[in-house]
Amino acid sequence: MINALKKIVFAACIGVMSFSSVAAPESATQKKVLNVGCEGAFAPFTYINDEGNITGFDIDLIKELGEHLGYDVKINVMQFDGLIPSLMVGNIDLIISGFTITDERAKKVDFSDPYYLCGMSYVINKKNLNKYDSYEKLNGQTLCTQLAATGTNFAQKYLPKSHLKIFNAPPETYIELGNDSCVAAVHDKPVNDFFLARDVSGKFTSVEITQHINKEYYGIAVQKGNTKLLNEINKGLKEIESNGVFEKVSKHWFGYNILESLKEE
Repeated sequence: MINALKKIVFAACIGVMSFSSVAAPESATQKKVLNVGCEGAFAPFTYINDEGNITGFDIDLIKELGEHLGYDVKINVMQFDGLIPSLMVGNIDLIISGFTITDERAKKVDFSDPYYLCGMSYVINKKNLNKYDSYEKLNGQTLCTQLAATGTNFAQKYLPKSHLKIFNAPPETYIELGNDSCVAAVHDKPVNDFFLARDVSGKFTSVEITQHINKEYYGIAVQKGNTKLLNEINKGLKEIESNGVFEKVSKHWFGYNILESLKEE
């Protein structure tokens, strides 16, 4: 009986020791999880690639920022109009998705310092640069734009004599431009920058439109009143800006450091 009891106690001790040896390292190395919300159809910031994976500038940026702050980043792709409600009820910790800082949104969420200043531009063939070096000179020409996008609205309002060829997506406008079927492709500046950074032909350049434009600042949104996370994000953004990580990500997606325009502003 005594020997039997000794065996039971010994086995119990071994079990506790085994559990402790497994559990301790897991708890010691476990990172905090940062639940990130984004939409999946806003290239080059957040979009689903041909392999069906979420990618984009914002995705790389938040992963680098999360790593710097000691978080495991979990990406949650959802409809754009569901982002703020999901943040407000705590299903996600933050939003990063080419998310414009507005007074209306700031009533529901808190925004980080801006990390991008968005404008508008048009892509043209380099051989036509001198001829169309300002947007006013495009008036009366054939232009390529995207359906229901800012570029189409701008052209209709400020270039009324132009003939617009309107397509469902920006890549179609660049194909048309390459075929000399239009003089310029008018889009948001980051869309055009994304195209130029990946174009291997070297045939094209862009001209920024600086008049009649309400420039938009992009920021990271957190739950209203979550000052701890907001301060972490702002501090982290400054640190990855100073150590070159932000510039590395920016040059990969746009071919230049997007912080420069923000600093100039």
